[in-house]
Amino acid sequence: MAAALTRPAGILAMAVAMASPASSGRSQSVDYAGFEQLFGEPVTTSATGKPQRISEVPANMEIITADQIRQSGADNIPDILQFVAGISVRRYGFAAADVGIRGYNETSNPRLLVLLNGQQVYLDDLGRTQWYTLPVTLEEIRQIEIVKGPNTALFGFNAVSGVINIITYDPSQESVNTATLRTGTQGYTSLSAIGTGRIAEVGGVRVAADGFRAQEFSAIGVAPGDLPFRAAPERGSVSLDARFQATPDVQVFLSGAAVDTRIWEATSSPYYGTDFERTTWLRAGLAADTAAGLVNLSIYRNELLYVYSGASEWENINDTVTVLQASDLVKLNADHTIRIGLDFRDNAATSAAVLAGRVGYEVFSGSAMWDWQLTPALSLTNAIRYDHFVLNQSGTLIPDVGFPSSAYNRRTINQPSFNSGLVWKATDRDAIRLLAARGLQLPSIYDLGLQDRQGPDSAYAGWLYLGNPGVSAASIDNVELDWDRTLPKLNSTVRAAVFAQRTDNILINPYETTPITDGAVIAGLAEQRALAANVGSSTAFGAEIGLRGHSASGFRWNANYSFISIHDHLSVNQNGLYSPQDFQHGTPTHAVVLTGGYTTGQWEFDAQAKWQSQFLDYSANPVNATLTPVTVANYMLADVRVGYRVTDNITLALSAQQFNRSHLMVSAGPPIEQRVFLSLTIHL
Repeated sequence: MAAALTRPAGILAMAVAMASPASSGRSQSVDYAGFEQLFGEPVTTSATGKPQRISEVPANMEIITADQIRQSGADNIPDILQFVAGISVRRYGFAAADVGIRGYNETSNPRLLVLLNGQQVYLDDLGRTQWYTLPVTLEEIRQIEIVKGPNTALFGFNAVSGVINIITYDPSQESVNTATLRTGTQGYTSLSAIGTGRIAEVGGVRVAADGFRAQEFSAIGVAPGDLPFRAAPERGSVSLDARFQATPDVQVFLSGAAVDTRIWEATSSPYYGTDFERTTWLRAGLAADTAAGLVNLSIYRNELLYVYSGASEWENINDTVTVLQASDLVKLNADHTIRIGLDFRDNAATSAAVLAGRVGYEVFSGSAMWDWQLTPALSLTNAIRYDHFVLNQSGTLIPDVGFPSSAYNRRTINQPSFNSGLVWKATDRDAIRLLAARGLQLPSIYDLGLQDRQGPDSAYAGWLYLGNPGVSAASIDNVELDWDRTLPKLNSTVRAAVFAQRTDNILINPYETTPITDGAVIAGLAEQRALAANVGSSTAFGAEIGLRGHSASGFRWNANYSFISIHDHLSVNQNGLYSPQDFQHGTPTHAVVLTGGYTTGQWEFDAQAKWQSQFLDYSANPVNATLTPVTVANYMLADVRVGYRVTDNITLALSAQQFNRSHLMVSAGPPIEQRVFLSLTIHL
């Protein structure tokens, strides 16, 4: 089957089979390139489990292709994402970036689900994404799928404001053999190498390794107490991806990676320090085409060894997540496809420094999806999911924390979520989507079980940061109307969306909470307690519109505009400024992106620019442990790339990031610096 799918006839047969009665959707391996050639637009299987054109997906999804990744000139994923409508990126250092979808961005942003071929790669201690720990190199990526809005029922655990799903090349179908060397300003040097071994008709294995070193941006505006803990960023990574056809109807897969990083960044406090992180990722599973449908089984394990060193404190944590997943996709007839899924998640974190032992939880989840083709032009997809969350804790609690051990070991959370999408192919050129969803943000390890008492040598002696086993899950409700229209004369597509959203029971972690002074004195120090909490609600209304296209003569273009207005109803900062949770003022209202490029012969020329309006961010005030508001003025950044294909196997590229300004303030952190680097890529 895998071999057949590499030919156009096999692709067409598969497309027909997906629309025919009694087909189980035989799609262990998907030939994305073939489908794109057949349909003339990017294809995904992520939303419903079956191949779909992006215009047919029952969600607001954009896809960044491998060509667009190369043409961006970027050397990291956040710099690629920042030119997508509705996405905001804040940088707090050379390798410190936070990504948000449709507002609500912050340091250690917990509202975004990030997946690599369906495997979670965000970190569960704070529910954050450390982008430079992701076990993937840019040259391995086939496409990056950006899904906007809550999608818990379709994509799984904690898909709150959106999903970033990174799809790599399938080694059983495609060989990627490259080496890339980059060098440039800030003392930057990086090297990556990828090799693929394939066994015809059976499968393949891809091995990749990469690493970089650089100098940190200048520490303009950084508190003097944070400077001794400042370190240069670096990364080293090795990964493996293997996929084999065990029988004509069964494909098995195995992947694994190990990544070491050192990154100087702002924490959620937001104090600066250096993170040392070692992450390991393992996954195994199979996809079987059976009489009962397309059955997928997988198990993966993510492990984080984390050490933070900063002026405010030192902490370490070992967090291990094990996830078992099973699903069955069945095409009942030409009009009805269903998918049933079961997930089990076990998350266990240990730390003597900040957890006083072990804190963990188990989540049992069941989901169901029904995709109904009402007419040839109209489809309805409904998905539901139910999560049963059970907290557990062991170890010696800090005395007088206010919660007995039983509060940690009897706590459960039971919450439903749903996604519903009506897709109408109004004409050959117009697709309209009406979407409704309810997503969930379940509490993180720190939200529930933090036990962090600052000692007498700390600048915050007497402070006690506590998780709260009584916090509830945050829920996000969203309604949305999207419109896609193709413009054949311009070889372009217009995409527009309007949405309204409400978040209830907004969660804040203990480091972002107003402290409570209860008069207690511990070891001669007046105690102040900062407790994780649900702090109210927030509503958002927004719109996005964009135009993307290309010409046969080699030109390509993209222009988009996004607008969002947020109104908070929060109970924080009533007695002093301690929490950076101010989404109403902390989200840029307007953003405009313009990109263009031209390919002629062996040359590629690309430029992209982004302007966004001002917003409010916060820096730490070490004098009184409060926050200082910082207005980040509206700004424009611009990147350019020139690529030259020396031979069919060798490409040189010169990239200049933020070439319009030597220093640019994009957050309350130090200004980011202009970067220039040269890349040499060899394809074997």
